Amino acid sequence: MTRLILPLLLAMVAGCAKPTAVTSPWVSPPPGSFLSATAQPLSDADVVKMAKSADFILMGESHTNLCDHALQARFIEALAEGGTRFSIGLEMLPVTAQPVLDRFNARRISAADIGHEVGWEKLWGYPYAQYRPIFELAEKFDLPVAGLNIPRQVLTTFRDKGNEALSQSDRNALPRRIIPASPAQKAALEEQVGIHQSMREASAAGTMPKAAAPKAAPGDMGSASGKVPSMGDMAEKFFLVQAMWDSMMAEQALKWRDRLGIPMFILAGGGHVEHGWGIEYRLRTLDPDAACLAIMPVRDAEDFKDQTDVTQRPLPGNSIYFYCASQHKSRLGMNIVFETDRMIVDSVDPESRAEKAGLLAGDILLKAEDKPLTEATDLHFAAMAASRQKKPLQLTILRAQQTLTVNIALD
Repeated sequence: MTRLILPLLLAMVAGCAKPTAVTSPWVSPPPGSFLSATAQPLSDADVVKMAKSADFILMGESHTNLCDHALQARFIEALAEGGTRFSIGLEMLPVTAQPVLDRFNARRISAADIGHEVGWEKLWGYPYAQYRPIFELAEKFDLPVAGLNIPRQVLTTFRDKGNEALSQSDRNALPRRIIPASPAQKAALEEQVGIHQSMREASAAGTMPKAAAPKAAPGDMGSASGKVPSMGDMAEKFFLVQAMWDSMMAEQALKWRDRLGIPMFILAGGGHVEHGWGIEYRLRTLDPDAACLAIMPVRDAEDFKDQTDVTQRPLPGNSIYFYCASQHKSRLGMNIVFETDRMIVDSVDPESRAEKAGLLAGDILLKAEDKPLTEATDLHFAAMAASRQKKPLQLTILRAQQTLTVNIALD
């Protein structure tokens, strides 16, 4: 499954016999509801009880989904109030950010200041405001916070130039053991590479604006020469990057668990968590006795069916789910909720470019630059193309049964 905001698609080892898939019933629950694999509602207390027996609780997210962020904070609070002492591990920050996090852990930096002090938006790219509640809860309950990831520049240098191009300090920011992709993981990653390759070829041929190319991530398979790399080259680099990333996060999580003697609550993109792929597979490879609980978002009936498909989890494991509709917090200052065949403005930030253009909560987005809008990438590509042409982004909206046009300034 390709997620709405997905820099990664990771998979799990194959080998043992696969059980028969079971199709679970689905009725859309209230947003923020926890669910079992049979779609039965679970209370926060139920999930806290399950989490208390885990060494690692891995909670997935879409990075721009505000409902995901709100539920993460709610569950961390419930777990802490239930008496569990745990640390918080973040995909969002590299291990090199730990000295600043240690100052936060010693309460010499507040949750209000840590975003600026650590350079959050430069390191991660998504607004600190979305993650600030996590740090406020860590502050309130005195929970240690750890960065689990590889620094972006170290990762890209290793990918493009190899280990010999790294300094000793850079090598210290890499995993000691890179646990390679399994056949199942490669199959999932190859699908993502194929999508990436098609978009690059379209851009190179001029059939898609270069501004529409996907945002570069640490695992981006770009070429410094500007040439479109071959599918094989892209795939091998992508496999390596994802294996390094998940291996590092698992290695660091184990180190913190052993050092502190308490469980770790890991926050990461859904591609690192779903089906026990990614981080959990590496954790259990490094420590076969590690007890893991995966908590994954689901968006609709099709997504729930995919996430609960036991044939995609060849190793036994424990998973629960939570429902948050697909949504996207745009950098233009509006939160967009995706329903069947339409995009609805859920909220508009005060003083944002969206508010200044006249957008209101409840507006339905129909078109951008006369092209129909069906998903977040449509809006992103239209905004990038308008920015390249140094003109406002023109949106066609539906408000109170009237079709209107608004222009959002991009400069």
